[in-house]
Amino acid sequence: AACLQSGLQEEFLNVLDSSKFESHATVRKNAILLLSNLLLQGYIKWRGLLIHRFFATLIDPNDEVANLSELTLGGILLSRFPNLFCSNFVESIFVFNDCKAHPIYAAIGTTVSSGTGGWVDFSGIDLTGSTKRDLRFLIYNFMLSRMSDEQKIGVTARLAKEVLAAALETEGDLSQVCTKLPSAEARTKDDDKKRETAMMVLQDTFTILTSPNLHIGKTTNQQDDPDESFNNSTQSQVTAVKGKLLSKISEKHLIEHTLPVLCSLRSVLQENRSPLLQNLMEYMVFIFRTYRNEAKDVLANDPVLLQELEYDAKCQMRAEKESHKTPNERRPNKS
Repeated sequence: AACLQSGLQEEFLNVLDSSKFESHATVRKNAILLLSNLLLQGYIKWRGLLIHRFFATLIDPNDEVANLSELTLGGILLSRFPNLFCSNFVESIFVFNDCKAHPIYAAIGTTVSSGTGGWVDFSGIDLTGSTKRDLRFLIYNFMLSRMSDEQKIGVTARLAKEVLAAALETEGDLSQVCTKLPSAEARTKDDDKKRETAMMVLQDTFTILTSPNLHIGKTTNQQDDPDESFNNSTQSQVTAVKGKLLSKISEKHLIEHTLPVLCSLRSVLQENRSPLLQNLMEYMVFIFRTYRNEAKDVLANDPVLLQELEYDAKCQMRAEKESHKTPNERRPNKS
């Protein structure tokens, strides 16, 4: 059975690779349907990076294949595996950027070396670098838009712990990218590759954390019957109360756990003049604007940072107002 499972996975994943079957969109569509059916019936499992290879079909160059992937992942597979997106979201950031800093790679390596088989890698798919950033975010946003508020809170907590807090550790790729760049003589091509992929993981993370799709209370595509929710006043009241409670939970985590991590990370980035400092400050301004009074209490002992956030928030709001003005309103007065 294990050999059959491994053979089925390899066969279908080869078909899903658009670089190998560039002109065979119909073959790839059939592979998505058959692979989904095998997963639903339990003939194959979500092992290794199988789920991430499946996610990559969302950006297939053929629109019909990509649309089928959306319908399948966001429909029957999500119904069968409700935590499909939230349980694999953080790992996706590392996988898509080819950053080996996440324990998921160690788990795969152990399984492969033990000879148990049945695990799938991400070979043949390249989503790395700034040029592929838009493609990565198409997948990120697809997953986020189909998460419940509870799942979004969990993802936010994991990002803070497994990415941001990990960057404060003394060892590891994420922490190394926050330090000064060693001289060319002191580093290898492999070092540069690790640093680049870790940099992209952190940049993606900061952008995701400010994404409207991660906001609590934003309507998702996971509601069973939206019309019934609106028509039933009792259900609407329950939903409103639940939304307020989840917003409070999200606020508490951001203020009490994430903000202190950001303050510590800011010191490290500032000391080493890291380009990631701009990304971090944008996220801190986002938190400050959202929870101004609560953030002020936490940052009361750092008046310099508080003043900087106040200034950046004002500049951001001014820029937003300017962007909403008509061309005539933006035109300076010549008199």
